[in-house]
Amino acid sequence: MILFNITMLRMDASTTGGMAIRNRCDFKRTAFTLIELLVVIATLAILAVMLLPALAGTQAQSKTTACTARYRQWAASANLYANDHQGWLPTDNPAGGGALVWDVGTRLPSMMYSYGVDIPDWFCPMRPAAFDNANTWAQANLGHPIQIITNLVAYWTRQFPNECVINDNYWVPRWNGTGPIPPGATLFPVDLSQKTLKPPWAASSGSTSLIYGWPRRLHDMGVPYVPFVSDAAGSGQIIGLNSPVVGTSVTNIAPNTAHFVNGKLIGVNCAYADGHVASHTPDQMSLAYAQGASFWFY
Repeated sequence: MILFNITMLRMDASTTGGMAIRNRCDFKRTAFTLIELLVVIATLAILAVMLLPALAGTQAQSKTTACTARYRQWAASANLYANDHQGWLPTDNPAGGGALVWDVGTRLPSMMYSYGVDIPDWFCPMRPAAFDNANTWAQANLGHPIQIITNLVAYWTRQFPNECVINDNYWVPRWNGTGPIPPGATLFPVDLSQKTLKPPWAASSGSTSLIYGWPRRLHDMGVPYVPFVSDAAGSGQIIGLNSPVVGTSVTNIAPNTAHFVNGKLIGVNCAYADGHVASHTPDQMSLAYAQGASFWFY
């Protein structure tokens, strides 16, 4: 009997020890080694690097869609305005300043607001820094972010009280004056379509504005072909553009204009007074306007 108990105790001890040994072995088999963990981490890092461009592209597509929606509003608003004003497209000549293409009169924002162009419609979702800058200025000078259209006008007229400088958002081609053009009046942008001798930059531009001119009325021939408004897209060291190289090629467009994804130009949006919107890829973009050392594209 005593021998039996001793034998049983030995068996129990052996069994317990065996279980402990097996548990330790099992633990070693299921745990990761340091090298395995490093391999997993490296693999995840590689996958993340591969997925980031795709995620950026998805975000860019969403912002581009939002920009297109805003341009549809611009196209509809320009069309509605023209129908209410004997076919004349909306414009407001600045009373001072440089009177450049990106300058508009102080009444234009309110004029377009009454036809559905709200505050966000003046800013491109692909370039949120422009709206952030406007709100930062408003917070510092008005005590609150931009809330109403007159706040936006105050921001744009902060340097030139008689004109809105909107070069960091959209630019609106227009004419100098309203109604029929008086003899000898100067159009701006200059209508190069009527000039035999064009400047060197325009010779091979292929811009529709050089073919049809800048539309002024809803039924002008160029309305379906020349945008009423487009994304700002420019090359130059002045007027807020920061392109490192100034030139007439689409490859010289500044990264703080147009639509860029991961530093690569993907194009611009354009709204036309006949109501349609078009997205131009880089190979579809053309040089449409020059002012000093600045070149603008659509």
